[in-house]
Amino acid sequence: MATIVYLDDDIALIKLFELVFENTQHKIVTFTNEHEGIDYCTNTPPDVLFVDYRLTDLKGDEVASQLPNTIYKILVTGDLKVTADCFFDATIHKPFQLMELLKAVESFK
Repeated sequence: MATIVYLDDDIALIKLFELVFENTQHKIVTFTNEHEGIDYCTNTPPDVLFVDYRLTDLKGDEVASQLPNTIYKILVTGDLKVTADCFFDATIHKPFQLMELLKAVESFK
């Protein structure tokens, strides 16, 4: 079982993410506010972090740069020109297939 955080300012994508993982054994924590997400991940580092590239106040790489390297970080973006940088382990482009989310969690193991 992994602890997974999903950080996105799009509530519809948060709900979709929760639906994808609701029948798994993983613990899911979601945030629409990047500052709350950073605080949580700093104090209780998850195994996996999915973070949107464009958030309200920060960009995904700014969030990832503030977090421990022990977290498997996945960038989620709708911008095809954006790719994972040194702060991320993987990139998923929107619109994504639901199986991509599940496979990304499996790949961290």
